[in-house]
Amino acid sequence: MAEKLRVVVMTQSDKFFIPHNIRVASEVCELVEVVQVDCKSSLDNKLSDYMEWFGFFQCAKMGVRTILRTAKGIFDKLTGFKICGGECSVSHVAHALGVPFRVITDSNAPDFVEAMRALSPDLIISYSAPQIIKPELLSVPKHGIINVHGSLLPDYRGCLPSFWYLYNEEKIGGATVHYMSEKIDDGSIVKQGSVDISDCRSMFSLIGKTKKLGGILMAEAIKDIAENKVEAVPNDTSSGRYFTWPTKEQAKEFMKKGYRFS
Repeated sequence: MAEKLRVVVMTQSDKFFIPHNIRVASEVCELVEVVQVDCKSSLDNKLSDYMEWFGFFQCAKMGVRTILRTAKGIFDKLTGFKICGGECSVSHVAHALGVPFRVITDSNAPDFVEAMRALSPDLIISYSAPQIIKPELLSVPKHGIINVHGSLLPDYRGCLPSFWYLYNEEKIGGATVHYMSEKIDDGSIVKQGSVDISDCRSMFSLIGKTKKLGGILMAEAIKDIAENKVEAVPNDTSSGRYFTWPTKEQAKEFMKKGYRFS
């Protein structure tokens, strides 16, 4: 049996889905650090955009959900993470697993790249890390950097696939684990799977499905890389669609179709 890879996680703040996926990954590798990237493009820093797209009520509903989850996380921490296992925030799950945790603002900053070189991970895995990674960091891990994206690449590359899947009234969604390059949602595909999203009426419910699938696929990808069983396939970006952030008009149309943010 292959030795477990030494893995660094890069992600952004999340209280609902990513912490569980980090725990799932920890079962098939040796996590050596969890890194939370807090930058302008992080979803937590786009509240004004959400307000413009979905309005006060939908954002308030998500806010209440977040407050309740935060409160649950506080009780979880007070009990030594015995209630939720630290799965109410990225920092909590790192502490529950006994893994070093840090917050950075620039994935490509020279000091962070040097810190990764010193740590010398076999692999870096990304759960929605919000920045394009440059060659200096891409070259650090022995097995590169892999990312999980919430769509069936090469289709639905880019921003908010959960929004665009619903906007286009798709019935099947998915998740893809792929090697990262300097381009968005580029690089060979390592693992991919589909999921029925026909019953999803909100972005939150759809994200729940694709994130859960993505966490499973990421764990499988880590094991395959450790065992040298990866059969990567090309990610032909000429055959798929790329989506940007929605406009206010597109968000209004999204709501008129009966879909919601939360």
